[in-house]
Amino acid sequence: MDLKKMDQLIASWQDEIFERLRGWIAINSVTSAKSAEDAPFGAEMRRMLDQFLKDARELGFQVDDVDGYAGSAQMGQGEKTMGILAHLDVVPAGEGWTKDPFGGQIEDGKFYGRGAEDDKGPAMAALYAMRAVREAGIPLKHGVRLIVGCDEETGMQDMAYYARARKMPDYGFSPDAQYPLINIEKGGLALRLSKVTGGETGAFIPVYSLYAGIRQNVVPGAALAELGTAGMGFEEMARRVEQIQNAHPRFQLSLTDLGGSRAKLEATGVQGHAAMPHQGLNAAGMLLIALAELQAGGGSREPIQALAQVLGIDYDGAGLGIKQADELSGALTCNLGILRYDGCQLTAQLDIRYPLCADEVDMCGRAAMALSPWGIALTRTGGHVPLHVPADHEVVKGLLEVYHEQTGLPAYPIAIGGGTYSRTMPNTVAFGISFPGDTETCHMPDEYVDVAKFMLSVRIMAHAIVRLAGR
Repeated sequence: MDLKKMDQLIASWQDEIFERLRGWIAINSVTSAKSAEDAPFGAEMRRMLDQFLKDARELGFQVDDVDGYAGSAQMGQGEKTMGILAHLDVVPAGEGWTKDPFGGQIEDGKFYGRGAEDDKGPAMAALYAMRAVREAGIPLKHGVRLIVGCDEETGMQDMAYYARARKMPDYGFSPDAQYPLINIEKGGLALRLSKVTGGETGAFIPVYSLYAGIRQNVVPGAALAELGTAGMGFEEMARRVEQIQNAHPRFQLSLTDLGGSRAKLEATGVQGHAAMPHQGLNAAGMLLIALAELQAGGGSREPIQALAQVLGIDYDGAGLGIKQADELSGALTCNLGILRYDGCQLTAQLDIRYPLCADEVDMCGRAAMALSPWGIALTRTGGHVPLHVPADHEVVKGLLEVYHEQTGLPAYPIAIGGGTYSRTMPNTVAFGISFPGDTETCHMPDEYVDVAKFMLSVRIMAHAIVRLAGR
């Protein structure tokens, strides 16, 4: 096998890879509810899938469009098929960017753009890894199929559809997390909290509306409330807001006079991934705490104070009575991803990532009990069990060997709170593309990949294909 030629090919394609990736980044492929025939996740997502199919076909692969839910690029045949699972949908760009989120700019050795790390970049890396194996003439005993989905960020309906429409591969990896290798993914639990308030009539500081967050699995970086100022007056309210901010050094609060005895209170945090909420700062929780300390609200006052108390800007679930951890998979995390109030009904949506030791029924019961004194209803809106592929599995051992050989770094399996496509296919783990010590930028402003490390990932994936599927 000419592995040296394979590595040389990869190195020679660097400019081509990033130019093609720049075209993918330019497409704002956020999943949309506006579906159409062959576009179940919206027109932009359809456009992104079409671009992938076009590029894969141009690179010489057999392609498959699975009714707009997913697509694939295949090479080779065999008794088994190795799968590489990536996704082309992205979360909304959000606030706080200093680069064009759809520009694909390279600066100081970094390639910027929404999807660069999660997960268009890894999908492109896998596509060129496959090309390198093929063009180096390396024989395969198994087929290799890159499957790209269109709904990973909002429920993975795409992979459920794919599994019904096509036979899933037998084993593989998803380049949608970190190295060395992820063999444990925490379970997921989505909860909706709700309370009909009875309105704001007669309130000293009425809360007319609340708005924070656009995705449950994103730490909201901005939140706002529209308040009435007739009772307190704008100047006094502004003084109180300043006091609250001074009492909480991490808070960023601003109050704007809207006229007509109304004001807008804004909280600014740091957007992040719900699987790593400690890397962000939850603006929704910040806003709830500020409103609670203002004693704002009529009918909304009690539930606002309740959510400020049990959630706030904490992320360990302690206020809900569900804080827990185990040695293998780590600690539970809880993200307040969406907050809404229309003057009548207050709702909050939580993204919970839980360890192997946790029990979903027990968690729902504990959370319901914690909220019951305020009459806040709890509804389970989704969830999935944890993934655990044993450390002695041949896929785990093979991928770790490749990682160590290509990097010289220690190779060991780890657990994450994030959820990847790995759970949708048997004998599958998450493998790359972030390296130990890297700054996690997925779902965050100025998302990027390091160019040199990205090219190393292309090489790692190519060697992984050879190790697992080669003769």
